[in-house]
Amino acid sequence: MLEAVAVMVLVLVVVVVLLYIFNDRAQKGSAGLSACETTGGTCVEVHTCGQGKEGGTTAPFECGENQECCLGMKKEALA
Repeated sequence: MLEAVAVMVLVLVVVVVLLYIFNDRAQKGSAGLSACETTGGTCVEVHTCGQGKEGGTTAPFECGENQECCLGMKKEALA
């Protein structure tokens, strides 16, 4: 009985450590990406989305200050 409890506690500790490791890696992996970029958009200056031959549509995703999310506009067109 005591051995079973010790094994259960050990398994619980291993699961908690693994959850901590993977959660920490997931947060580091998403650092630097805005909500706009994770949906396939690009953060551009306000009122520049849709200009030029590439077009684009503004979307209600978060970007930095004085920026808006632009969907459908290639990054090469923004350079």
